[in-house]
Amino acid sequence: MERVARAMLDSREMLNHDGDHQKQPGERETPSSRVPVAALLSVLSLDAVLVAAAWQQLLMRSFCQRSASWPEMIALSTTVWLIYVADRLLDASRLDRSRPHTLRHAFYLRHRRLFFAAWVAVLLADTFVVVRFLSPEVLRSGLVLAAAVLVYGAGVHFPSSLVERNLATDRNPATRRKFASKGFRRERRTIPKEFRVGVLFALGVSLTAWADRVFVAETVGDGATLLSLGAATVGMAILFCVNCVLVARYERYLDEAQSFASIATRSENGVTRLMNRSLGVFAFVIALPIAALLGVPTPVGAAILIAAMGLAVIAIAAGDHETRRSSVNRNQGAMLANTIFDVRGVWVDAVLWTPPAVILCCV
Repeated sequence: MERVARAMLDSREMLNHDGDHQKQPGERETPSSRVPVAALLSVLSLDAVLVAAAWQQLLMRSFCQRSASWPEMIALSTTVWLIYVADRLLDASRLDRSRPHTLRHAFYLRHRRLFFAAWVAVLLADTFVVVRFLSPEVLRSGLVLAAAVLVYGAGVHFPSSLVERNLATDRNPATRRKFASKGFRRERRTIPKEFRVGVLFALGVSLTAWADRVFVAETVGDGATLLSLGAATVGMAILFCVNCVLVARYERYLDEAQSFASIATRSENGVTRLMNRSLGVFAFVIALPIAALLGVPTPVGAAILIAAMGLAVIAIAAGDHETRRSSVNRNQGAMLANTIFDVRGVWVDAVLWTPPAVILCCV
């Protein structure tokens, strides 16, 4: 018995040693039974809800001279939560836990039944609020946007070719790498999903403001106001796109290990590499004229500029710190070492919701 106990202890120490060797700056290896406090918003899909609610309220106060109503806030928040939970449940359904993966995917896989039950309950509540309390203008616009989201989700999660079907079902590492390379080549021929997510998210956040300014007779704005709202929407879309690309960049080696396609897993040429390393600066440079020259209200313009500056600082300070390819496969059987929490993802999300939330408290 003593020999068995000593052997188990030695093996545990070896796993912990390997896990420490694989760990990268900005990342913590997290046991499956514990969730760091910093990761709670992410694993519960509440980070995106905070971003959406804060920017919606700021847009409504700045462009419509009123706060978003409770039905408008609830409808947007619950819809965003439903989309993100569905996306993560679908990703988790094809997770290979023997290979490096994110904490949020492991969390959704472990609690998939609970999240599915909650998803159904929230969907029913969201449907009731949307049908019962939202104006027909917001409802019609929301249905169009929902159709675009469904098209995006179907294109990302449901295999449409033999390559993608084999990638989703075959667990042989060599076969998955072969099909993954083909899948990534196919992905390179389309608009990156991170850009699609950013644009759709910005349209969803600004939907109630657009409906109020375009359709409600008492508050219909002139061309200058609509141009300003359009500029704000573009500015937010840039911020959200950069946020998604930064997260994809930080999780590149995890996506490669799981054969998840993203903009960061595409083969890099010189232009792509330069773009990836200057994303935050790019966001700030583009946001500056949008906020200063196109008549965007001061609170919205300030929030866009501060968020863009924050993304630029994080992009430069945090760096890539990408895990070496040789270390990805080192701990095939070590569950502790394979579940990764990257705190930089929390930073880039906080940079998006903190500026509008603080400005709302001051105005």
